[in-house]
Amino acid sequence: MLKKLRGKIFISLAIAAIVAVIFSLYADTDELRVSFSTFDYNLLPLILVFPIANYLIRFVRWEYYLNALNIEVPRGESFGIFISSLAMAVTPGKMGEVVKSYFLKSLHGVPISRSAPIIFAERVTDLLALLVISIVGAYGIGHDKEFIIVFGVIFVAGIAVIASRTMSMKIIRFAEKLPVVSKWMKPLEIAYESSRTMLSGRVLIVSTVLGLGAWFAECVGFFFVLDGLGIHLKLVSASFIYAFSIVIGAISFLPGGLGATETSLAGLLILAQIPKSASVAATFIIRALTLWFAVIIGAGMLSYMQRRYAVAINGKVENG
Repeated sequence: MLKKLRGKIFISLAIAAIVAVIFSLYADTDELRVSFSTFDYNLLPLILVFPIANYLIRFVRWEYYLNALNIEVPRGESFGIFISSLAMAVTPGKMGEVVKSYFLKSLHGVPISRSAPIIFAERVTDLLALLVISIVGAYGIGHDKEFIIVFGVIFVAGIAVIASRTMSMKIIRFAEKLPVVSKWMKPLEIAYESSRTMLSGRVLIVSTVLGLGAWFAECVGFFFVLDGLGIHLKLVSASFIYAFSIVIGAISFLPGGLGATETSLAGLLILAQIPKSASVAATFIIRALTLWFAVIIGAGMLSYMQRRYAVAINGKVENG
């Protein structure tokens, strides 16, 4: 299991390198170098506070989900398990984060089928939170009403579908007949059914609110990255650009949203009349301080957890 995930991470690194080369050529390497030289690197400690806040708030949500499913795990181990999963942010749809379930099985005998739905619920509430930020941001910057209405309808429809098993099943049944997405529908149905406890009522509301706090923190971090480059956008505009780009990356289902998120970030900044070299520089910096920073600290914790629990992980987990 873990060996396969390592392979996916290396593939993602290769994709990231290709994306970096393409964007560098697009922005002109010399102009890009100038943009990086103008960045106020004294802001880095402040900026890193915000992705760290994102991880800590999401850890609180992870603990909340564990409590909702009556899964008891010592706080220290739970924190190590959660941080380890950040290394899997560059797997498709972040589903490599199912490593959390493997740790729970290995260390506490929690069946994977019982804990894996948490990963699905996390992705759903992340998407809902990002949609809220995108809608509020679009409204705040006076974006076209049609755009806001479309996003609003998507959000309301998403909530309605998630809350209604009947509607969800009808959509899944219909999608099963479509050639491109049909193969994903059975796993999606299983994930939805097993996640019902976390996708209804108070649990859905609380976890979405926590998601809002987590992702807005990263939006603020993006705002300071722009400020460090001398790009003066309002916080509401920066929040819209960042949240919307993360949504695009998520629905692309590419590993870590690589390529899709970067294109959206740089593209929206350019549409906001920001020079392309500065737009690409901002994109590289925020992705380094969020996505790749998470992967690095996650990989470090994963290595520590593997060393500490080597027998359990290599034995019970990888052998089923």
